[in-house]
Amino acid sequence: MKRVSLVVGWLLFALGLPAALVLGHFRPDASVIRAISNLLDGNREMFFLYLASVLLWLIWLSGLFTFIYDLWQLKLHNTTPKVSFSFRRWITVCATAVWSLLIASRVSESTNTSMPIDITLDDSEYAKSKFEADPLQLPSPMPLALCASTMVVAGVLELVQQRRKRVLQHSAPHSQVQILSRRSQSTLTELQLATAASNRDGIRAAMITLMESDPAPTLAAWRPNSQPRAVLHHGQRPSQSQPLCCVPLGLAQGEILLLTLSRGDEISVITDGYGSARSVLVHLANSIVIETVNLNTAVIACGFLDAELINAPHLVTMNSMEHLLEQVLSTDISHPTIVCSAHPLSVDAFDRLRDLGCAIVAASIDGDPDVVIRHTAHGWSIFPTQQLVSLYGISTEESTAIKRLVEEASRPATISMVVEKPEYLPEWKVIVRVLGPVEVMTRDGLPIRFEKSKSLELMAWLTTHRSRPTRSAARTALWEVNVQDATFTNVVSDARRSLGKVVPLTMSEEWLPRTLTDALPLHISVTTDGALLDASIQRASVLGGDEALTTLRDGLDYVRNLPFSGTNYLWPDAEGITTQLTLSVMTSAVMAAELYLERGDVEGVFWATGRGLKVLPGHEELLALRMRAHALKGDLAAVRAEWSSHQRAIARDTWSGGATSPKLNELCRELMQPQRHGVHSVTE
Repeated sequence: MKRVSLVVGWLLFALGLPAALVLGHFRPDASVIRAISNLLDGNREMFFLYLASVLLWLIWLSGLFTFIYDLWQLKLHNTTPKVSFSFRRWITVCATAVWSLLIASRVSESTNTSMPIDITLDDSEYAKSKFEADPLQLPSPMPLALCASTMVVAGVLELVQQRRKRVLQHSAPHSQVQILSRRSQSTLTELQLATAASNRDGIRAAMITLMESDPAPTLAAWRPNSQPRAVLHHGQRPSQSQPLCCVPLGLAQGEILLLTLSRGDEISVITDGYGSARSVLVHLANSIVIETVNLNTAVIACGFLDAELINAPHLVTMNSMEHLLEQVLSTDISHPTIVCSAHPLSVDAFDRLRDLGCAIVAASIDGDPDVVIRHTAHGWSIFPTQQLVSLYGISTEESTAIKRLVEEASRPATISMVVEKPEYLPEWKVIVRVLGPVEVMTRDGLPIRFEKSKSLELMAWLTTHRSRPTRSAARTALWEVNVQDATFTNVVSDARRSLGKVVPLTMSEEWLPRTLTDALPLHISVTTDGALLDASIQRASVLGGDEALTTLRDGLDYVRNLPFSGTNYLWPDAEGITTQLTLSVMTSAVMAAELYLERGDVEGVFWATGRGLKVLPGHEELLALRMRAHALKGDLAAVRAEWSSHQRAIARDTWSGGATSPKLNELCRELMQPQRHGVHSVTE
């Protein structure tokens, strides 16, 4: 009986302990990572919890090692070890520790003090309806994730688009865009899904209403399809200036809480023991930067990391409070200033900033701030209204993902080798037009209609993914959620049936052949206008002369607008297909315009550059060619007008800083110089 109990105890220890830890989500690698993460975040309770799980794993390893060592001693020396691992003594201790660990983890999950929130559901209709159905539900003590904040997500997407646009405007002919990494593609798709499911226009209208109201309340609440209502007005200060900006704070009983900042306002975020107050401050600082990007307002930040804040021309970051005060003093007094500090402000610093008329958002403010955001036992609370709220926040991981996305979107295009031999394209019968609104047409120009809108998107995806046309990849790209097999099958059948009605094939061929594998091949006689444009560029690079010009003109005839315009497809932008098609249009337009300029055909230059500027306004090479064409005609006023138009476009770009291209500056000075020899050379 003693031996049976020993064997049972050994099995419970060797198999039961790791099974209980794994089922309780305490894998060894995850426990170490989470313990370090909670230690850095200041969450001591969860740190000790995961530290205990790591110790249990060490005890288990020690027990296994001792047992194996005892067996080795018994086999070699045939003697019983004097000191052995006592299972009876350790089983009770380990069982008690495991049960305590599992109970503690369940309590932590129920209170939701440290587990991350799923960012894909924060701003969904399901989350909104659930929150509104139970208005008495306590808000989350942890800040909501990035995708819950509609306006910050919109600002990040706008920044990424502007960075990509700048890269394309500076791109040279025959260049290729650098594809985003899988992580950045996932981040971009997630942000696009969040902004597509949000009521951005409604929130923007409510914020504009608060900015224009007189007097503007400090705090207001807005519910969809309603007008914002004031929650807290300014204190007893006699006069308030025009509001500087309005930013969302979070959700409170199904409403979005909006904060309006004016000169002299003081907002204090009291730090908590969970390390989440910093994510709230990061969100507030980024919201302020986004909402003041096109205003005459300076934003000075102190104590933030470079990766935590969105880069903007009007944002200045400081490392110390002394440098912060110097920067505020050097700022033009006519420009309103908002100070965001991740460090607590001293009484002297606070008094000096308040005397200068700055709006202050800081980690802690001594005195009597207008609004205090404090973490209480029931969650985040707004004082003096004592209103519980689920605050928006940006975590360190989200800040890192945004920085990586922006950096990869800002990488310059690379020059690719020009293919010497033109790519062979088979005789096509059906074309999917993506250089503009997406549509499918026959070679004779007859449009092909589909009963399901997803069938058209499937055709666009298949023709741009010839190298890996699989069913699983198509389903992942076309739907952001998992759909039934019957839904995808109906879309494929609709595409096959619609193509067969207009352009029938032989009895042994199908437009979308039926397979028993994951492969989803498309008939070889289906092409895209983007592929035809690329083929024309390759042929023109080899041919030269009038034949090259004719080939390029045929390719540019397919260009109607920005690739995939009028659609809400997520995969072209995430995979870099839109930008690569744009670069192909720019390359073709530049090549054709240069050939026209060599022949002195000014109208041809304007036609080719017009095709390219229709897709990407402000492209430097195209603008330079247009300015040279005007100079060739001797119309210097047109050169000046072209340059002035470019300057106005740059000034309207709020994320660019208003800096024009040095190359175009030099070209404009060159073309506007007085002519010395009668005829000005406009070629290279």
